[in-house]
Amino acid sequence: MKISKVIIHNVDYGADAHTHWQIGIVRIETDEGVQGCGEIGLAYGTGAEGGIHMARALAERFLIGRDPLQIEPIWDDMFRRTFWGQGGGPIIYGAMSAIDNALWDIKGKTLGVPVFELMAGRMRDDIRLYANGWFVGLNTPEEWAEGALKVVADGYTALKFDPFGQTPDGRWWYPRRHIDRDWALLAVRRVEAVRKAVGDDIDICLDIHGNLGTTDAIIYGRMLEASRPFFYEEPVDPLNAACMKKVSDNVKIPIAGGERLYLRYQYRPFLEQQAIDIIQPDLGLCGGLTEARKIAAYAETYNVHVQPHNCGGPVSTAACVQLDAAIPNFIIMEWFPYFADDRYAIVTDPLERRQSDGRYRVPDRPGLGVELNDDYLKRFDALVVA
Repeated sequence: MKISKVIIHNVDYGADAHTHWQIGIVRIETDEGVQGCGEIGLAYGTGAEGGIHMARALAERFLIGRDPLQIEPIWDDMFRRTFWGQGGGPIIYGAMSAIDNALWDIKGKTLGVPVFELMAGRMRDDIRLYANGWFVGLNTPEEWAEGALKVVADGYTALKFDPFGQTPDGRWWYPRRHIDRDWALLAVRRVEAVRKAVGDDIDICLDIHGNLGTTDAIIYGRMLEASRPFFYEEPVDPLNAACMKKVSDNVKIPIAGGERLYLRYQYRPFLEQQAIDIIQPDLGLCGGLTEARKIAAYAETYNVHVQPHNCGGPVSTAACVQLDAAIPNFIIMEWFPYFADDRYAIVTDPLERRQSDGRYRVPDRPGLGVELNDDYLKRFDALVVA
């Protein structure tokens, strides 16, 4: 079997109230008719175009004519023979990740088994989820409490939000390192209102997006302790292990982070300093399934849990579920049930539509467990390498 063609689909939804949504899907085709898919983890923010064109460059140089079942050799070539792979960043690792996941998809389909069977087998039958993205447009603590109750009514036992991400006048905006006190206290009241509304049995996850300075992260983190958050995600700059450790030492909430860390090498200081309690590798950025299982095993030596970051499309979800099913230190998984666009149509039978009571049943379908929807994808531009 040889790789005969690579197509990179640019699923561009344009701007919404928060960001620009642009999902890059990599499709790898073979001369035996088996194909696999992966997703570049740059669906939001700035950089999706870079990831798409990097995927094209990698496909031209390292994929066409190769045996797709040789996953580790291809990964090693993309890492070492690009020169920049050994320095890296989200553009090159996003492209590498999508390609890697597509190769795992092909291998699973070729052998007729789910990817988790190739990664030493199934650890669990279903995956617990937390809901994100439910708070758009909310402002007052009372509005946040009402919004959270709707999420619970939809069957979720955990939810996530950034209480500092909305200004006092209702705009989505990130604060400065030293946040205005009235804004910070409003954020604390939002969390308190959500806790009071949902009760003690619902887990509250807080995402600070790395925006606070260390002092403010500690000051307001201590105020948030009474609301018993499940975790305190990226309270400070996500690349600064020492600052994260300082917050961890001074705030009695488990610290989470890792969506902007790439490969096991960047996770190393956070794990060795025990600065993070829950790591959050993005399967479309961290190096794909090949690297994610190594990161998870590395974290396991420090008794650190894994919660995959998942803020894109249904191919990302499918890859995350395969990892979740196979690793012993999985704890919970992220997803966005309230997107206004039709991104779940990227595949024909998305796992998102099979969610029940805030959980996914692990699928038994071969590969990643999803198939691309050609009728839908033809609406968008694509790059072809053959």
